[in-house]
Amino acid sequence: MTTQNPIEVARETLKQLSLRKLLPTPENFERVYHELTQTPIERDNKLGTQLLRALETIPAESAQSKSLLLRLKQATEESRWEQLPQLAIDFLRLALTETNLAQTWGSLIQNLIRSWDLRLPDLPQHHKQAALERVLINYGNQPEELNLKLSALVRNWNAPASQREVVDITDSAPPASTGVVAPMASGQDNSWPLWQRTLAFALKHGLEPRLISMPDMVDSLEALIRELEQVSDDASLNVYMPKLRGFMIKLELQTQQEGRLVSGLTNLLRLLLDNVAEINRSDDYLVGQVHSLQEVLSHQPLSMQQVYQLETSLKEVIRKQGMLKSSLDEATSSLRTLLDRFISRLAQMTDSTDDFHNKISKHSEKLKNTSNVEELGGIIGALMEDTSLMQLDLTRSRDELLSAREQVVAAEQRISELENALEAASAKVKEDQLTGAYNRRGLAEHFQREISRAERTNSDLSVALIDVDNFKQLNDRYGHLTGDDALKYLVDVIKHNLRPADIVARFGGEEFVLLMPDTPVDEAIDTVQRLQRELTRTFFLANNDRLVITFSAGIAKWHLGEQDIEVIERADQAMYQAKISGKNRVVSAEAQRMI
Repeated sequence: MTTQNPIEVARETLKQLSLRKLLPTPENFERVYHELTQTPIERDNKLGTQLLRALETIPAESAQSKSLLLRLKQATEESRWEQLPQLAIDFLRLALTETNLAQTWGSLIQNLIRSWDLRLPDLPQHHKQAALERVLINYGNQPEELNLKLSALVRNWNAPASQREVVDITDSAPPASTGVVAPMASGQDNSWPLWQRTLAFALKHGLEPRLISMPDMVDSLEALIRELEQVSDDASLNVYMPKLRGFMIKLELQTQQEGRLVSGLTNLLRLLLDNVAEINRSDDYLVGQVHSLQEVLSHQPLSMQQVYQLETSLKEVIRKQGMLKSSLDEATSSLRTLLDRFISRLAQMTDSTDDFHNKISKHSEKLKNTSNVEELGGIIGALMEDTSLMQLDLTRSRDELLSAREQVVAAEQRISELENALEAASAKVKEDQLTGAYNRRGLAEHFQREISRAERTNSDLSVALIDVDNFKQLNDRYGHLTGDDALKYLVDVIKHNLRPADIVARFGGEEFVLLMPDTPVDEAIDTVQRLQRELTRTFFLANNDRLVITFSAGIAKWHLGEQDIEVIERADQAMYQAKISGKNRVVSAEAQRMI
């Protein structure tokens, strides 16, 4: 605007306010007026500037207070005076809170973590835990007091043993902030019986059933429950709480002792199993069961489900082995009886032959010494009779020996069948009870056999590690039984689409390993992709929902000198790449390429 006439400028200012649809406030009028006259707006708020200078004298140590002070400076520089009051109030509140703290919360938490991790022989962890819990219970709702108490606790932990003191954190605690006292000290006397019954119920039914093997602890717990009936005010509760805390600490120590006992017994059992397996190397049946127990003991932490599953499997195997061994013992006994009869019959034949030779010798002597024709006829008749008897005896012996031989052959065949059945029953220990695939032990045996064959024949051996996609979501939505059915469905599809020489084994959870002898990597990739396509052609039913089961896979080739676990680890890394690349993929560990 070229004119500087104030009246014209004012008229144009009102016109611009109407065109811009701005309210005719003094601020808007002033801003548009100076915009038209192209003159700066000078608005110096001396009170705001002096307030900022005063606030800058207050030390700002925390990141939050520094941020508030920076926002105050920016608001002052940009003349946003309407924001100054609230920012100043917030800064002063924060500064006042920080002045009452022993140290900033960031430094305090850092020092607390360092002191907690510091292991001291004269300050057990459960003592630290007890002291920290008491501080949090009593001062959790009072930030300033909590800061002071935690600072004192950290200093006490870091002090030398000779200077360390037992910090009593309950002396200065106000009555309304002492943990369980707070809700009961609110003036409602009728709340005491409710809290008493609640705590007594928790102690009686929550702890007592776990203390059956510890009669001393049961007596102490019952005494605590009886004493709880006398707690009716803050003073009696403050006397009762240290006793309850002492009982809890004693219980924790007892629990730790039981944990060490279980660990020791597990180690002893593991040593015993190693010794049994070493002594009975030739007994495949016993060694198989020992390896199954060793495999379960190797899983830490040991779950009761694993123990129950192995117990059921071993009971079934032992039952079948008992029946087969009984039949085997009967067959062996029958064979032994047949051999005894055979030897006895041979002895009889030998005796009969010796007797026949004696008779022949006597008849021969008589023939030499006789000259009478009638006597000669009698001797010949006796000779013919003895010869006939000998022939009948030999014929009968031959028939019995032939029959015995047939029975021996049948017994040997029966023993062979029973031994094969017994071996098959023992082989069940090598199978995963859920899916029917091989377990870790069965996988290890087949892997070693295929490695030896690949070394001997210089042939290819490919390994695939597959992992079911989104299996946890399937379990969470449809339940673990449906998840188990999905794993069985997957193994069935794999078995129907692999060669008889290929091996599928459950590696753990929803992970499976495929061993593919005489298979280059490219063919192994094609095989796994074919399995993926086969799974997408069919549906898995879960509560009448049609689901498509997919998996991610990693392929690795066995190289000369590698152990089985090394090949599986490379396949596992490739499988992880397939997972993060979008799932339902196949990645080769050899070329690190995704298919």
